[in-house]
Amino acid sequence: MSNQMNKIILGFIASLFCWSGCHAADGINSILWGLRGAVDYNFPSKWHFDGGSVNMHTPGYGFTLGGVCNVYLGKGFYLEPGVSFFYDTYKYDFVVVDPGFYMVTNKPGINKLGLRVPVMAGYTFDISDAFSMCVYTGPEFSYSFSGKIKWSEDFEVYLSDNLFESEQRRADAAWKVGIGFPYKSLMASIDIALGMTDILKSDMRGYDRRFSVALTYYL
Repeated sequence: MSNQMNKIILGFIASLFCWSGCHAADGINSILWGLRGAVDYNFPSKWHFDGGSVNMHTPGYGFTLGGVCNVYLGKGFYLEPGVSFFYDTYKYDFVVVDPGFYMVTNKPGINKLGLRVPVMAGYTFDISDAFSMCVYTGPEFSYSFSGKIKWSEDFEVYLSDNLFESEQRRADAAWKVGIGFPYKSLMASIDIALGMTDILKSDMRGYDRRFSVALTYYL
């Protein structure tokens, strides 16, 4: 994703926050600011190539911490942009060390640290007098500040530990779908994020995927 595209995305998010603030001042919409934490299960896709695919990773865990702005649009609909820091982990299943030979490793780990900007549109409805539920979906943009590969000592002489030097791109976009269960000032939610952009710097294609369980506290 180009620098120009990153600027467009950030400008779009900034416009949403400004729009929310203006409407709140006019009394048109109800605004809720919230703090959100999530436990993430990362399960990247297979690496695809012409004629087939190969499983290159084993799943891992991570976490997300940040804030959201819930803008009530009326009749149960809402818009909820947010900003969060994330820490992702997963592992390589196997690697090619040198064109001359093939070796199996002890599944070196991958760590990524960065920023996520989700923009969710949702709908809340009452199941009973005491129980409500919401469904939501929308895009989520990510940018990794740091990415490391934890090679064993035998492999450090062959390969760089910088994930973004030759392996992956820093920027990513995913589509999220989830359900939430609000109760007073809290909301528990579960969702899945499916990568839409190819993150590999090669002829192969790979996508990040993530399942999350989150808790939000609205101020």
